[in-house]
Amino acid sequence: MAIRDDGVTVVTVGDLLNEPLRIPPYQRPYSWEPATALQLLNDIRDAFRDEDRSETHYVLGAVILHQESSDQSALNVVDGQQRLLTLKMILSILGLDGSGVNPTNSENPLTAAFNALRHRLGAWPSDVRASLRTFITDRCQMVRVVTNDVDEAFRVFDSQNYRGKALAPHDLLKAHHLREMRGDSDAMMAAVVEAWESISDSDLDRLFSTFLYRIARWSRGETAPGFTTKDIGMFKGIPHPESRTPHARYHLAAQAAVPMFSAWASTLPDADARDLSRTRFQLDAPVPSGRAFFEMVTFMLAELAMLRADAFPEDWADFASYDPGKHAADSEIFTENPSRSRYRYVSELYLAALLYYTNKFGDEDLEAARQRLFAWAFTPRVEYLRVQFRTVDKKAQDGANSAFAMLRNATGGGSVYELASSSRPYRQGHEVKLGTLLNGLGARA
Repeated sequence: MAIRDDGVTVVTVGDLLNEPLRIPPYQRPYSWEPATALQLLNDIRDAFRDEDRSETHYVLGAVILHQESSDQSALNVVDGQQRLLTLKMILSILGLDGSGVNPTNSENPLTAAFNALRHRLGAWPSDVRASLRTFITDRCQMVRVVTNDVDEAFRVFDSQNYRGKALAPHDLLKAHHLREMRGDSDAMMAAVVEAWESISDSDLDRLFSTFLYRIARWSRGETAPGFTTKDIGMFKGIPHPESRTPHARYHLAAQAAVPMFSAWASTLPDADARDLSRTRFQLDAPVPSGRAFFEMVTFMLAELAMLRADAFPEDWADFASYDPGKHAADSEIFTENPSRSRYRYVSELYLAALLYYTNKFGDEDLEAARQRLFAWAFTPRVEYLRVQFRTVDKKAQDGANSAFAMLRNATGGGSVYELASSSRPYRQGHEVKLGTLLNGLGARA
């Protein structure tokens, strides 16, 4: 079953808040900034001031509720908890419910929003506050969607968001893989959400948009114009064992075997936990949906952090015959920094190729691979006056000389020696120091 016959109704805020609503453990904590909470209050205030308010209702969007068959008395809030908690705080401040939300932890986003709302409402006359309270409970409405199918609840959630703000692709992936965890305990789901929420949106966006998405596209010889919600299918993984296709069975069997292999390999003298995780999370292969996806994200973020630390060795500066300490402006050559447009795209190209290489071959011939991949990725910075994303996108798709196509088909790390690189300068005097470094690393001028 899915949405019930009577599952979509319009109810007043007062009636909705009187229902047995529950925030399930897998939901993110309250995260609205005070400005967002105040914007909701401002929207309500503007509707309240409308001269015709006595004849109209003000709709505050939809709330999606999941009713578990095992607990008919409770309704899990799938979408709408930020608005509901904000409304609860507003009504508590207005004195409707003496037992309402009254946060005390000053560092909590809930407290920050509560204090901002209390400060704003405290300046209003008592009669206005009383009228506003009645307006919210009796004249403000929400579209109430109730389903007994959690998959259906998340599908509706995926398709809409309050105030028209589009969900980021990684937000939709989170929702998808959470519902694939239906066999896990609430405690496990809560732990997964807590770990996910500890990662900044910018880091999650960069992991998927700059690295995982581009590697997946470039390794197939395809352009990677930008990671959007229509691309999330490539990261939805292999569904749970109800899938019976040979493809799904193969990858699920491989994933089931990895823990046994890891347990055996961990007893060996040269066991490398990092390589065991690389074995489990191959960029060429989908991971099972659910908890494994979140574990893959955690590993890939850690892997990128370690690669960044080792990707630009200090001794490479010797090839350019200068001391980065004395010429600080030049040291940005060796820094992967997305805010610096001059080397941004070639640095991202290099790190994506290095991540793909180590994911397949670990530390095998790593020093040589690092040099060859750096020379291959950074040559456009010497050959062109201006390097934009389309420059590196085209280079990454070049089947005849693409590190990604080569690595996808390679069976050993030594394949990187086949990469051709040149450093013919755009003009005399252009990127002299970088050109010197590339020549020292083996690029052909």
